[in-house]
Amino acid sequence: MSTTVTSASGTTYISGSGTSGFDSSALIEAAVEAKMAAAYRIDDQVDVLETEVTGWETMLSDLTAVSDAAEALSGAADDSVWDDRAAYLSSSTVSDPDDVLAVTVDEDAALGIYTVEVKQLATSHKVASSEQSSKTEALGLSGSFTLTEGDGTAATISVTEDMTLADIADAINDASSTTGVTATLMKTSDSGYTLVLASADTGQSITATDTDGSVLESLGILASDDGFANELQAAQDAIITIDGVTITSSSNDIEDVMPGVSLSLYDDSAGGTITLEVGQDLDGVADAITALVDAYNTYREFAILNQTTDENGAVDDAVLFGESLLRSANSALYDILGMSVEVDGTTYTLADLGISYDDDNYLEVDDDTLEEMLIQHADVVQAFFEQSVVSSSSDLYVAETPGGLAAGTYAVEITLNADGTLASASIDGVALEVSNKTITGADGTDYEGLRLVYTGSTDATVTLTVEAGLADSMAAGLADYVDDDGRIQDRIDSLNDTIDDKQERRDLIAERAEDYEAYLTEYYARIEVAMEAAETNLALVKALFNTDDDD
Repeated sequence: MSTTVTSASGTTYISGSGTSGFDSSALIEAAVEAKMAAAYRIDDQVDVLETEVTGWETMLSDLTAVSDAAEALSGAADDSVWDDRAAYLSSSTVSDPDDVLAVTVDEDAALGIYTVEVKQLATSHKVASSEQSSKTEALGLSGSFTLTEGDGTAATISVTEDMTLADIADAINDASSTTGVTATLMKTSDSGYTLVLASADTGQSITATDTDGSVLESLGILASDDGFANELQAAQDAIITIDGVTITSSSNDIEDVMPGVSLSLYDDSAGGTITLEVGQDLDGVADAITALVDAYNTYREFAILNQTTDENGAVDDAVLFGESLLRSANSALYDILGMSVEVDGTTYTLADLGISYDDDNYLEVDDDTLEEMLIQHADVVQAFFEQSVVSSSSDLYVAETPGGLAAGTYAVEITLNADGTLASASIDGVALEVSNKTITGADGTDYEGLRLVYTGSTDATVTLTVEAGLADSMAAGLADYVDDDGRIQDRIDSLNDTIDDKQERRDLIAERAEDYEAYLTEYYARIEVAMEAAETNLALVKALFNTDDDD
């Protein structure tokens, strides 16, 4: 007999083929597989679509990296690499300026060249005791003394007869957070130790006073006139000159000696002078340019993969082969990379900056050429990459410009009230917002992000001339592809919608196949039961006939 099993849902399943030899499970499986054939075809279609989605996502990621690298060099960057500052030291009289001072600068630092002389370093105050024969034997001294540095808070140190030299040093150090005075035990001979007191801060003198007894005098720190008996190093301020202006500091770290410029002093310049140039961070600019080249080369590798067939003409790995959107993006990118930019009447291309194509159309950088261009013509390199806006009037200052502003000329119409305040302004007929002397582009317009300052006293029409640099052109040209609502994301969204639709159809087919399987299982269970009953009845009839024959 076959075995029947009923699940919790009431579905009856058959195990085995029963006494009839009727293999219902094989029939059910075949019938369900026939129903599922359409679902399996959809699975294959979904696999192909998901592979294509992955291809578009890779393209979007790589092309976005190119756009981001370009934006870092563009006028639209929030933190422009062109505004970053660096300090450069040189000297004809100091062998290694870096051994004398270090300079840190930030975006507030003004470009300029300065002559620096370090006349003396700031030093801490150091005094010593007379040599003692032991650091661990009781000194037999008792009393108290006070310590402080500069105008700080004094603390009283109490000494008892059983205290050793090491104990006194520990007591001084326990109070150092208050006094600013530290103690160090030095072994100054085979059997002798000296207690050295030092101010924690440079430029600050130690004040020490015996207040009860003569502990400090007995140790040889104070003389009988209450002065220091053994001064190792006097406290002094650092003294430097910058362009002949004398600057003193109690610390060797001089913050904001000029806006955005801080110095750390290591040594005096021994009468020599050091030239400090605050300039653009050319290393940072070179790194940003190299980052753009690297991002392009990564995208180029992807583009080659998806435009190449194998020796048999197969395109298994080129999941976007023949896609017009890929060709369009490639064309846009290559056109921008091939553009020329005119700077001060001279036309430049990437090749003039040391950036060229190799045999496989990957970009490569001649570091020497790029470095020379940055050192000799940093303004040209900046103008080549970054959008520039020039006003025809000195009364109209361009404070900020929106990224992606198309190259060309723009007419700014300015009207004043009778009292000379701004009444209205427009650019090529588009109204601008005015406040005091500031003119800004309205949110949602092509001029959002534009900020102008007008200092004139009459109505005026001023021409703005926009020269689009390569980086701004690239960021603007790729935006149509890489924006959140750009063409590549639209394609991804469309494919995902198609996948969702197909998955819904697939799930419906599978659900119907499951229902059909349940129906067939129950149907064949009834047939199996009926067949077994028939077999039983047949056997009974045969048995009856056999009995009659025996009689």
